Amino acid sequence: MKSRQLDQIMKKQISALLLGVTFSLASAGVSHAMSELISLSQQALWPTSSIPNGSLMYAITTVGRGGAGLLEVNFTSSAMPPGVTVTFSPTTLRFTGNQITAQKTIMTVFSAGCPVALDSFPFTITATSQRQTMTITNQVSLAADYVAVRPATLYIDNLDNTNLCVRGLGATGKTYQIQATTNLGSPVWNSLGSAIADGNGRFTFFTQTTGSSARFYRAVTTSDPFICQ
Repeated sequence: MKSRQLDQIMKKQISALLLGVTFSLASAGVSHAMSELISLSQQALWPTSSIPNGSLMYAITTVGRGGAGLLEVNFTSSAMPPGVTVTFSPTTLRFTGNQITAQKTIMTVFSAGCPVALDSFPFTITATSQRQTMTITNQVSLAADYVAVRPATLYIDNLDNTNLCVRGLGATGKTYQIQATTNLGSPVWNSLGSAIADGNGRFTFFTQTTGSSARFYRAVTTSDPFICQ
């Protein structure tokens, strides 16, 4: 009888020990997970000023996990148009811990000469970590010849109760007069100012609301395509 009870006690102790070892191994697997570069994506940004300085900016989003160590990711670009310079800020993204997180670096492409319709080039961006390399290619949907003459489309962002941002998607390097009216039936268009499109045809104009009256906007320019001198 005592021998049977002793066997049962030993079995319970062994089961508890095995359970503890299993839990310990599982915990070690979590705490010592390998660092990992998971995904990479890019998105063109709108100009922050009505007068661009020849730069195009892209937000490069990297998803990664530091794991047991530190995951450091650096960036390079290729297949860019001739005559441009490319910088990344920050130059290195650092991931720590086991949680999957997303971080961004801003890629700035500067052209000292004519504006460049970079969206129309299949450029690549490569992210490199200690053990991995990941490359994405810009998916071209519009040819540069079309972007050079594209009609403008406006988007209105309500920043707060008094400030608006008028965003436009038009033609490369064109100057647009931003006009507004409160009556589309018998419009009297008032010029609010001008904005210059960047190489990708994006332009930005900031203005203020006029109280409770509805206001309509348009972007006016000549029909001639932009000619780089």
